[in-house]
Amino acid sequence: MPPHVYREHVLVGHRLIVNLGDAVRFGWKRGDQTREASLQTGGLCLQTEGDLNAPFWRDEMTFAAVAIAPELVERLLEERTPSPTATFLERRCYDEPTAYAYARALAAELSSPSEPTYAEALGHALTLHLLSAHGQAEGGKRLAPRGKLGPGQLRVAVDLAHERLSGGVALGEIAGAVGYSPFQFARLFKATVGLAPHQYLLRLRLERAQRLIGQGLGLAEAALASGFYDQAHMTNVFRKQLGRTPSSLQPA
Repeated sequence: MPPHVYREHVLVGHRLIVNLGDAVRFGWKRGDQTREASLQTGGLCLQTEGDLNAPFWRDEMTFAAVAIAPELVERLLEERTPSPTATFLERRCYDEPTAYAYARALAAELSSPSEPTYAEALGHALTLHLLSAHGQAEGGKRLAPRGKLGPGQLRVAVDLAHERLSGGVALGEIAGAVGYSPFQFARLFKATVGLAPHQYLLRLRLERAQRLIGQGLGLAEAALASGFYDQAHMTNVFRKQLGRTPSSLQPA
């Protein structure tokens, strides 16, 4: 994007930009004061919902812009803090290699999609990382950092889950592929994407089955291709998770 100046505005949702290109001269206004710094490759700017924002940059910039809904933050933190509400500490031109790695992986996935659940997993992983590194709960209490899978490890785990889905995938196999015990992997996976491995696999099966049925594949075939035991098993899971039957998705 070419050099640009934004008028002062109030942020709706938490906002993040990550510089994916060369270093740029980046600035912002605070009241009557104007500040400027160098936003390096991989550097980020992060603000919380309701903040005033008036950024500008003096050089052409390639960046990822992310809006994080407060409702997503609350959902991801439901099991982590007494109060799930959290905000972000203000960061300007902040060097953040982990967020940079996640942002690059998410940008690559969105530009050339593989499976919808992988993009969602990356988005959750980025949000949880930002919360642990730059978040604060009500009262100003910092959120405790937790260990997580890196973008490369998450890609290996998700790819293996997709590859083995129809034949049944074992937690130990995925854990071993990224160098952890099943217990360690289950903890790190949930800390990274906000879902336990079995919850993620269930969502993956449901997404694949819905897509295959919509493409006209028979119910029994779609069930087996998605890793369900049989058509009856798939139907029960659909009713429980989606409140509908697989046959309702069949093309007319």
